[in-house]
Amino acid sequence: MTEAIRVSVVIPTYQRCVSVRRALEALARQTMAATEYEVIASIDGSDDGTKEMVEGFPGPYRLRAIWQPNQGRAVARNAGIRLAKGSLIVLLDDDMEPVPGFLSAHCDAHPPGSRQAVIGPVPIRSDAASPPIVHYRRIGMNAHLDRVARPGYKLGFRDVYTGNLSLPRDVLREVGGFDEAFRLYGHEDYELALRLIRAGVELVFNPQAVAHQHYEKDFAGLARDCVARGHTAVLFARKHPDVASSLKLATYRAGSRRWRVLRSLLLWLGGWWPRFPDRLIGSMSWLERRRPRRLHDYYTLALDYCFWVGARSAMGAAESADLRRADGPGLEPRSAGRRVRSSGPLPMRIGLGLLVLFALVANGRLLSGALRDFAAIGQLDEITRYEARFQGLRHALPPHALVGYVTDPVAGAADPRLAFKRYLLTQYALLPAIVLPDIQGALVVGNFDAPDGIERAATRGLTLIDDFGDGVALFRRSEE
Repeated sequence: MTEAIRVSVVIPTYQRCVSVRRALEALARQTMAATEYEVIASIDGSDDGTKEMVEGFPGPYRLRAIWQPNQGRAVARNAGIRLAKGSLIVLLDDDMEPVPGFLSAHCDAHPPGSRQAVIGPVPIRSDAASPPIVHYRRIGMNAHLDRVARPGYKLGFRDVYTGNLSLPRDVLREVGGFDEAFRLYGHEDYELALRLIRAGVELVFNPQAVAHQHYEKDFAGLARDCVARGHTAVLFARKHPDVASSLKLATYRAGSRRWRVLRSLLLWLGGWWPRFPDRLIGSMSWLERRRPRRLHDYYTLALDYCFWVGARSAMGAAESADLRRADGPGLEPRSAGRRVRSSGPLPMRIGLGLLVLFALVANGRLLSGALRDFAAIGQLDEITRYEARFQGLRHALPPHALVGYVTDPVAGAADPRLAFKRYLLTQYALLPAIVLPDIQGALVVGNFDAPDGIERAATRGLTLIDDFGDGVALFRRSEE
């Protein structure tokens, strides 16, 4: 079996036994012959039964589990790569579920003698029951995938993610694999991609090599990742100062002046009260349950703050001096995990307090706007309600379906609610997935909020295909 192996799939994992099993099951359904590939689960200190599960997994392919104390993804990936027998290495994250043609698509993208690194799409799965943070991440990932899939788009090192990446084993070993200095989350993929580019390796996007991502982190987990990314961004910039200007580190002055001042104050508070970032993350969890209209905006601002918490703790005094000059308080660098209080004289403390007070007054409009948003979060807003209701339609429409719609009766043809509902209905209905491949005729999706359920008069000539509940239903036009 070993001599026939063409592909080695390396999956680094930490404390995700269920996710790893799902990935192994998906790899067992590949169209490629099981004798042609192997899977290596590189377990980075997990004690949740992952090692025992992998050792007992009844896969048709060669499967190995290696365990090491927790040292980070870069170390775990390198450990798996060193054991790989295949000429092509496929790096796969443990929360991915590859489609049946996944490995064949990666192999086809590497003609003999080529020096390419191939990334495949990693669309995030979500439905109406998914937490709002999953929808937020899905929107961001879809925007990234849309960009890299544009015809003629040239991939850069910041476009690369190693959750779905393939490259020849010899090329990977030639550049030295992953830099094991990256022990925290983030930037080890950018760093590898940059060295690949400098070694003459072409970065390629292959839309057929799909691995669906099951995003399983809550906001607190994502926030911790952002803090870690702040740390690793500084490490990356120190290793490659010539490209540091293209990193998020170079965007501190981006955004509105009000947000920059408020962020500086938040960072300053975090310096005086080390538990403040945790409190902020906890408040976001509270906010998620109420789903205010601007929840995604709050996500973006909170995660930006978390990034700079990590970056500031990793910065030296010389690297952050210009930031202090530009934005005043809250940017005095502090070493990671250490609380540093001001030791200046009393007049200096009074001056600092007055500066903070001035900043708070100057940002009164921002704070009052936030308070108004908090007061208005008793119920879900209209867009969030409709997004949740029509999310399921993405997974229930076959391709090439002719989609129409009916809607609730309204109190007048010019009622703006009618146009709004039709817009939302059409937007979400026209994003089909192959779930009902046997249906080829015209379909109708409907929104019925009548007290007695679906209005029969509005559905004459239609055959019910699926009732999604809450007045949303899918019909097929009856044969005439």
